[in-house]
Amino acid sequence: MRHNKKTMKIFRQSTLTVSAHFLHGMLQSVLTHHGEQVAAHVLASATIPQSLLNQPDARLTRQQYVTLYRTVAATLDDEMLGLWSRPIRTGTLKYLMLSLLDAPTVLVALHRFVRFWNLLLDDYRVQISSKNNLVRLALIERTPGAQVNLLGHELMMKLIHGIASWLLGREIILHRVEFRFAKPRHFEDYTFLYPGEVSFHADVTSIYFSYQDCAELFKREKHDLWAFLKRAPEDWTFSTSHRASIGARTREYLEQNIGQPVTIRDLAQTLHSSVRTLNRRFADEGTHFQAVKDGLRRDIAVHRLTNSNTSIAVLAFDLGFSDATGFCRAFKHWTGSSPSEYRKGTRQEEE
Repeated sequence: MRHNKKTMKIFRQSTLTVSAHFLHGMLQSVLTHHGEQVAAHVLASATIPQSLLNQPDARLTRQQYVTLYRTVAATLDDEMLGLWSRPIRTGTLKYLMLSLLDAPTVLVALHRFVRFWNLLLDDYRVQISSKNNLVRLALIERTPGAQVNLLGHELMMKLIHGIASWLLGREIILHRVEFRFAKPRHFEDYTFLYPGEVSFHADVTSIYFSYQDCAELFKREKHDLWAFLKRAPEDWTFSTSHRASIGARTREYLEQNIGQPVTIRDLAQTLHSSVRTLNRRFADEGTHFQAVKDGLRRDIAVHRLTNSNTSIAVLAFDLGFSDATGFCRAFKHWTGSSPSEYRKGTRQEEE
């Protein structure tokens, strides 16, 4: 099958979607403090159909995620979405980042980050330490038994990683992340949100970088910062490079060959590896070849159903399905709704 240039451009754009877990987590404080009517307005502003709230396997596009985050933050006047014991008022990130600009190294900047955040949080404090050529930042309970908010812990780790990467001007290598909670249902998303080793049931939630990366000099100007803040939270949430992840490398390869009957043997040949080695690496990341392939096709489908009028039959063909029936069955398995139902819900929100 051949794709025209326009179709390939659509596929090569950022097609990543994230679990409805992030939708529910971001919306919770709005519902609690402002009620269903305001929550409905927030959803409409992000062009998210309310029907997704009743679908545990629904997906958000990257743009929906970013718009929802901004809308919730503005509604609550809380840049951390009501996830902590005290609101992080609008403008906090700006002044935090300004305090880091003249730090000589990333490590000094991270120490300043820790001091800054420890002035704000009542339920947790951030602790920084260095050992065995690693720098660790951990969320430590101020009072034993503090409730673990999954999204709060997830976003704090993303914020630390995103800021360190922005300061360096490249994605800082994430050695590993440890979460205090159990492996969540949306674990698949972690392959792209945390491009490194991830583990669960830890005593504390922590993120680790190499000391060498943290000791690097950096130079950032205010005009760089304004652009970073304007795009927030996109730049600090979504990683730009995932070279260490076999899942991400597979997704990149598949996206370049979408619609083709690619097998794991084709991938192994491209990566100069064996099928056995690839399967072991997939298992280490908690996934497998078909899951990565299905995740990519699901994400492309969600994007195109949301942002285009492509027919179901054409979309099925573009994604490598032999017929629309097979695609519809797969999409319902992935998201809990049929392609036409998903598109209809999105269109209703736009009217």
